[in-house]
Amino acid sequence: MFSGSSGADYQDTVIENDGFWPNLNAGDFEKRRSIPTDMDSETVAYALAAAIAQINIALINKKTAYEAEGITSANEVLGQPKIGDKNLLVILYEKAVFARAKADLVPEFATVQTKDAGDRVAESGTLITERLLAESQQHIRAIFGKSRVGVELL
Repeated sequence: MFSGSSGADYQDTVIENDGFWPNLNAGDFEKRRSIPTDMDSETVAYALAAAIAQINIALINKKTAYEAEGITSANEVLGQPKIGDKNLLVILYEKAVFARAKADLVPEFATVQTKDAGDRVAESGTLITERLLAESQQHIRAIFGKSRVGVELL
């Protein structure tokens, strides 16, 4: 249903962020989240930009707390595991944004896919969107140091 390509067709559009959170590349998103390469590249980039804005709003208190400690970039936060030059905070941030952006694109898959396959995508689109939004929220909770599920007394 979600099929990527060999990589030759991925765009190289950088979405500039706020300076604290990292800039993200739409081509990296397409590759890592298996976005069909026949999907309009501007649609993909806009979905990624919207997801960045939404996640940044959700993380404003965390960003403010880090800045109060003198940390000016998510890359400066110590944390393991680390992949290349990306620390755990940046990895979780990217995963939250990418899941949110893909959730935004789910309705587009029905128009990219055709006939019977498109019908199946449309039918399961709500479920897929819910799962992707839940995944994004799990990564946000991890950034705040919370477990996947929380319980509160009312």
